[in-house]
Amino acid sequence: MSIHDTATANNFANVYWLGGSPCSGKSTIADVLVKKYGFALYRCDEAFYEHSKIVTAEQQPIFHRLVHLSSEDLWMRLVAQQVAEEIAFYHEEFPLILEDLLAYPRTQPVLVEGAALLPECVYPLLSHPRRAIWIVPTGEFQMHHYRQRTWAKDVVKACSDPEQAFLNWMQRDIAFAHHVAHEATQRALPLLVVDGQRSLVENITWSEQHLGLSL
Repeated sequence: MSIHDTATANNFANVYWLGGSPCSGKSTIADVLVKKYGFALYRCDEAFYEHSKIVTAEQQPIFHRLVHLSSEDLWMRLVAQQVAEEIAFYHEEFPLILEDLLAYPRTQPVLVEGAALLPECVYPLLSHPRRAIWIVPTGEFQMHHYRQRTWAKDVVKACSDPEQAFLNWMQRDIAFAHHVAHEATQRALPLLVVDGQRSLVENITWSEQHLGLSL
């Protein structure tokens, strides 16, 4: 039995959750909110590297396998397989995130940010409806901005077909965003879809309002 099976909303009453998918502005919004409200910040992307050192094939089989794949094997898989395994991987990692969060003092609010915060995992732990939001980009917005990121080419440059690997990666993230949006909508959780029509300031204001910070 994992910590996720025994945890209750009361265990995480000091936690605010900011989930979503890549290229939606989550990290930037988290930085602003943490600075403005004095929260502690927990980034799932940073925790991933520590978690990858302790996972085992027995306890986290998909997580363990994915972190040992080559770039070729990782990005040249079928997109449907990439999406399914990414979701499963986050389900395996979520108990490790919860263990980390339990080490924080209950007296200090913590903002947790990252794609690993799937709505179906977070929902049972919400102490209040205004404690979690999800932000996802449209596919067009994501593709446009990733094409401008020079480091994105480095991620797939070792693959036999870097352009196809990049397209696989983009399609994986687009499908993942659809999953997040569906799961959040099914639970009537706040969801912001970023398409470039709203300013960053407007997205920050939306986040504050739906997290109950501007009341």
